[in-house]
Amino acid sequence: MHYLVTGARGFVMSVLVKQLLTAEPDATVTAVDLHPPDDVLTAFLAGHEDRVRCLQADVTDGEAVQDTVTEAAPDAVVHGATVTHDASSEHNDPERFVRVNVGGTTSVLDAARRTGSVRRVLLISSGAVYGRSPQRLLTEDSPPAPDEMYGISKTAAELIAQRFGQLYGLEVPIARLTKMFGPMERPSSGRAVMSLPYHLAAAALRRQPVRLTERTLRAGGDWLSVTQAAHVLHLLARGQGEGKGVYNVSSGIRTRVPELLALFGVECDLAPADTADADMDPATETGKNGIYACDRARHELAWRPTGVEDQVAEYLGWAREHPDFFMNGR
Repeated sequence: MHYLVTGARGFVMSVLVKQLLTAEPDATVTAVDLHPPDDVLTAFLAGHEDRVRCLQADVTDGEAVQDTVTEAAPDAVVHGATVTHDASSEHNDPERFVRVNVGGTTSVLDAARRTGSVRRVLLISSGAVYGRSPQRLLTEDSPPAPDEMYGISKTAAELIAQRFGQLYGLEVPIARLTKMFGPMERPSSGRAVMSLPYHLAAAALRRQPVRLTERTLRAGGDWLSVTQAAHVLHLLARGQGEGKGVYNVSSGIRTRVPELLALFGVECDLAPADTADADMDPATETGKNGIYACDRARHELAWRPTGVEDQVAEYLGWAREHPDFFMNGR
């Protein structure tokens, strides 16, 4: 099977590309990104060079996207190119979220529907669409209530994807990701804010305490390793599950911050919000900060995430093998 993956140099998509190539010995991947592959991605995909082709394209350039998808003629497209939330980016350039997350999604879908080989387009979305919802447990039927440009743009992208499916008979499932952590997380043009587990892994390697605000120690969240998410995304990309609708990709459970500290073997120093590595408010654990039930993935895809203990252990093992990701600020 031939996959085309956008945003392929990014955190989640790079791990998905490796999952596709590892799980399917005959699979080939056209890996599309705004930037050329760097030494990190090349090393990560070592051993699969003959089955992956890296191309540069801006998803907001409709003509370039059309040429890329037409030439590749994939069986399935995974659209993961995105700009994720951070307060500074939202304030300084709010239009970028619409340009990339809405305009880019439209370009990719339009190219896919014009390319006869494409049967399915998997849209990578986010629990950010749940925004300010008062619900603490979010199901796939919970109504979107986005409260930031990122969530707003992702909600719009989902609606556009659903309409493309209706108009052109495309299979367009949507995967809403929870808080992600794991291998290949690093600052990039689309990702400026690192996860709490990233900071915990860095502290573990440096043998130093992590700096957290006092209220963060009373908080919790729904975290999932990217390697676990990649299994779900692979199943959806290759054609399992319904060809429409939403799938929460999550742990489905609340993990308290002190539990994470213990699992990473890290101590904590209290710090004010402006110097802390992370600041979480336990009073806002609803909506996008709530727990995402992953019932559809469990029932339709027969997928079960491993325990958070195993996920953290796997990540720490990877971190110890790649200390430069943390020591040099990568």
